[in-house]
Amino acid sequence: MGSAGTADKRGRAAGRFLRLASTALLLTILSCFAAAYADTLLGATGYKMAGDATKMRIVVNFDREPDVKWFLLRGPNRLVIDLPRTRFALDAKDVKPRGLVRAVRYGDQGHGSRLILTGKGPFAVDKLDVLKNDDGGGYRVAIDMSAASEREFDEALANQSLTTGSTVSTEKGERVGTGPVSAPGHRFTVVIDPGHGGVDGGAESSAGTVEKDVTLAFAKELRDKLAAVGKYDVYMTRDNDVYLALDERVRIARQHEADLLISIHADTIAVKGLRGATVYTLSDKASDPEAQALADRENLSDQFAGMKIEDDNKEVTDILIDLIRRETHSFSMSFAHTLVGQLSTNVGLINNPQRSAGFRVLKAPDVPSVLVELGYLSNVKDEAQLLNADWRGKAAQSITNAVALFAAAKAGTATGG
Repeated sequence: MGSAGTADKRGRAAGRFLRLASTALLLTILSCFAAAYADTLLGATGYKMAGDATKMRIVVNFDREPDVKWFLLRGPNRLVIDLPRTRFALDAKDVKPRGLVRAVRYGDQGHGSRLILTGKGPFAVDKLDVLKNDDGGGYRVAIDMSAASEREFDEALANQSLTTGSTVSTEKGERVGTGPVSAPGHRFTVVIDPGHGGVDGGAESSAGTVEKDVTLAFAKELRDKLAAVGKYDVYMTRDNDVYLALDERVRIARQHEADLLISIHADTIAVKGLRGATVYTLSDKASDPEAQALADRENLSDQFAGMKIEDDNKEVTDILIDLIRRETHSFSMSFAHTLVGQLSTNVGLINNPQRSAGFRVLKAPDVPSVLVELGYLSNVKDEAQLLNADWRGKAAQSITNAVALFAAAKAGTATGG
């Protein structure tokens, strides 16, 4: 019995050893297969985004050339990029949504992998290229997106079977969202932009009047007067006390295919005796030191809200500047001239009331835009007017009259050539 028991124990031990050895061998084989399979996967090794709510560049790095196909979806507005099965090794900080991109998702789809970029609103895919890295270490997919209108996005959806595919690149003149011509049947559209809001209060008078409240009250008055005409579609970038980044204001104007953006402000200035309204248009170089100082203050509003604008990407900044069309600038100047004429009948103006500076909020490439300084909160008389309902009504009516003249002239240009 002793010998038999010992033999049985030895048999069981040998069986356990064989099972463990078999398991180890199987795990080794599976590990080898997994490593070999991983080597066959495309590797996404890096992801970068630069830009703002009007224009973005996205660059995705790969360890080898990817076979890329892309298409658009709506509800919400999305860019879908299909890839071979991909191993994503992306930093969570890099894929954090910003600017025009509201969400970034990626993952395996079984038969392949997919990257999905969701926009804050409608957008255009200006360009999508697959490029070899200069150092020879892999490839990158470079995507240029810009804010567009719902109509333009729908047109791109309708045409995407002809315009999408692998490494699509379209010429500038054929890109969605860059043309100044409105859709047939489009009503003249005005976007009113009450300056500042939320944590960014703007200027403040010695008596405690805050710019963000003044601009919102006046914008609502102007909206109601324009809507009462019955000929325009009127939108506001904000209709309550919320913070809105400058590029978001531009995106909203472009999304609505605005024929006119009117940004409303009421600043302060060190010269207490200076008072009156001013109308500003965009220029790379300010018309005078006061205009430059004002533009600098307004452009810093994003920093006041703890959202510093990244200006280290010179390429994106240059694109924004270069995209400003001569025709758009001409329309902006024309409306500014008309507006000064109308305001002069009911509202006091400063000397040389038509000025220019590099305001970010006026940089929509295809939307004629002006910034109206209603008056200075640093001047007691101007402050009293800004808080007076009758004065606001007269000033809003003057702007409404200017819009009517501008809309009629623009319609005549469009129909008469």
